Amino acid sequence: MNTFLSVNATAVADLTGEAFRSASIRLADRHTWTDLVASASQDQALLEALTLSGLASYRSPKHPLGVVEAFRAKADLLNLRLESAGAAEALLDLLPYRDRRGTRRGVPGMQACVIGKQLELTASFGDKSGIRWNAADPSVRIHLQGDGPLAAVLQARHERAIQERCTPQWVPGEAVAPLRRRPPLDRDVISQHRASAQLASALLRRPRMWTALVGHDGLTVSSALSEHGLDWTLTRTVAGGAAPHDERLVELLQDAITGPDLQLLDHICEPKTCTLRFVGSGGRVEGWRGILTVRTEHGNSATGRPGRALAALGEARAPSRPARRAGAGSRPEQSRCFVLTSGPSSPGAVHGVTTAVADRLVTAWAAEGHRAAVLTINDGDFEFSWYHSGNGAWPKTDVPRPAGHVMRWNRLRLTPGNGEAWKASLNPRPRLFAVVDDEAIDAALDAARERCSRIIVVDGRPSAWAGGLTNKGVDGVLFAFGAREYPRCTTTPKWRKAVDGDHAVDLAPEDSAALWRERHLGQHDLSQLPLAGLVLLHIRKEETLLDSFTEQVEGHLSRYGTPVLGWLPPEVEEDRLLRSGATKTALDRMSQENREGEIAAASAIGGKLW
Repeated sequence: MNTFLSVNATAVADLTGEAFRSASIRLADRHTWTDLVASASQDQALLEALTLSGLASYRSPKHPLGVVEAFRAKADLLNLRLESAGAAEALLDLLPYRDRRGTRRGVPGMQACVIGKQLELTASFGDKSGIRWNAADPSVRIHLQGDGPLAAVLQARHERAIQERCTPQWVPGEAVAPLRRRPPLDRDVISQHRASAQLASALLRRPRMWTALVGHDGLTVSSALSEHGLDWTLTRTVAGGAAPHDERLVELLQDAITGPDLQLLDHICEPKTCTLRFVGSGGRVEGWRGILTVRTEHGNSATGRPGRALAALGEARAPSRPARRAGAGSRPEQSRCFVLTSGPSSPGAVHGVTTAVADRLVTAWAAEGHRAAVLTINDGDFEFSWYHSGNGAWPKTDVPRPAGHVMRWNRLRLTPGNGEAWKASLNPRPRLFAVVDDEAIDAALDAARERCSRIIVVDGRPSAWAGGLTNKGVDGVLFAFGAREYPRCTTTPKWRKAVDGDHAVDLAPEDSAALWRERHLGQHDLSQLPLAGLVLLHIRKEETLLDSFTEQVEGHLSRYGTPVLGWLPPEVEEDRLLRSGATKTALDRMSQENREGEIAAASAIGGKLW
C-alpha cells in the first residue's frame, strides 16, 4: 500500500474508530486530502448536532456518549456504531410526537425507520437556502456493536408513545401538518443548533479522540444559548494521577487536517481543573457561531487509561513518554530561512504561484525526512460573513475573538517517517488598514526556527520584493516564476527574412544564458536583492533537457548572480486546479513515478540551500 495513504488512514482510524481498511478505501478515492475526516453539509451538520444533543444524556465509562466508531462519513451521511441499545434509546427521545394536549414535542421533521439491522434517522428542516440539485437528505445510520438489531428499540419507543396517549410523527411518508407559527427561540431546537452545527458535527465525527488522551475516565456534553450563538461544554474527567491539562488535546482540536480546526480563545489552569475555550478558525463563519469549552477535572477513578500514540500528531510511541519524531539524519540540520517571491510585476502571483511552490517544496522535503515550514505574512485580512438563524433578533453579538494575534501552526500534510510539514499565517486582527508590526514578525520567525530547520516565508506585502525581511536574519530571497527551456539557437528576425532568408544561428552556452536572463529577468531590478537563487516552473508541460549544455548555461547564470536552484516538474492541469485552494495536497493522488520525481527535484533545490 502507498505509505502516504497508510499514514492518513491510520490517523483517521485513531480518531474515528473506523477500520483501517475501510478508511484506506475511502481515502484512496478522494481527490484532495485537505481534511481527512469529511465535513458535513449544512443540513447534515444540523442533524448531527441534534444527534449529539440526544446522545449527551447517555453515560458510558468506556466510550464517550456510547459511540464506538463513526465511519463512512460523507457530506450527507454518517454511520455511528453504538455500544448498547441504551444509547439508541436516548437518541430516540429526539423523535417528534404530539402529546395528549396537542402540543408538539421533539425535533420537527425528524424521521426514523429500520433498514435491515440498522436504524436510519433523516430530517427535513425547511428554510433551505440556495438551490440543491440532486442533493440527498441528511442521514445518520445507527448500528449496534456486534450488529445487533434495532427494530425492537424503535418498536418499543413507538409503543411507549401510544401508551402515553401521544401521536408519533416520525414515520416516513406520513403527512404532518406544518407549524402555524415559529416557536420562541428557547423552544426552537432547530434554530438553536443551526448556529453551531458544524462545531457539534466535527466533535461527533471524532469520538475516539478523547479515549486517546492519558487518564481518560469519562465525558459529558451540554449546550447553552448565548448572545452570539450556541455554546457547547464538554466536561472531561481524568484519573486522579493524570494532569488536568493535556497539550495533545489542544493540538488535536486546532489541527486542520485531522481535527476540527479550532482556535484557542483562552486557557485557565488551576491545580485540579483546566478550562480551555475554543472558537472556529474564522470566528464568524456560518455553522461555527459558538464557543467550545473543554473543562477537565479529576474523577473518582484512581487509574485511568494510559492513552495511545496518534499518527495525527506524528507520534510513534505511547504518550506517557512524549517524544516527537526526529528529523532526517543523525545530526540536526542547521535552521535556515528564505523569503520566496514572484516579483513586483505580478502581485497576485504571490498568493498563487509562490504559495503553490512553497507548499510543494515543503511537503516534498517533509516526505524526504526533514522538518519544514511555510510562514505566510500578509497585511490586513478583512473577513466578510453572513449568518441567518431564522430569528432576526438572535444572535445579537459576534463570537469572541482572541486578544491580539495568535500564531496558529497547522500541519501542511501528514508524512510517513520522520518528516514534518507545517504551515502558519501571520496577519493582524481582521480590520481595515491593519499592518503587521516588527515584533510579531520577529516572534513568528523565532517560533519557526525553533520548530523547523527548513523555513520558507511567503511575504505578501509590497516590501517583499525589495528584500523587506533581510534585516530579520533571513538567509536570502528565492525568486519563483514560470519559464521555458534555455534557447539553443536564434532565428532571423522577420524583417531580415526577405534579405537573409530563414536562417537559424546556434547559441553558445554563455550566449544562451545572457539571452534567457534578458527575456525572463530583464524587467526586474536584481541589483539590490539578496537573491539566493531561482526556482523555475515549467510552462505548458515543457521539461528542461538536462545535459552538458544545460549545466553550462546554468553555470553562466550563476556567474551573472542569478543561480538556478532547480526546475519543479510540471503539474497535471487537473491537479493544479484541485490544489488552487488546497495546496497542502501536494504529493497526493500522484503516481509513484511522479512522486519520486517531485521529491527528487525538491531535494536537489534543498541541497543547494542547506
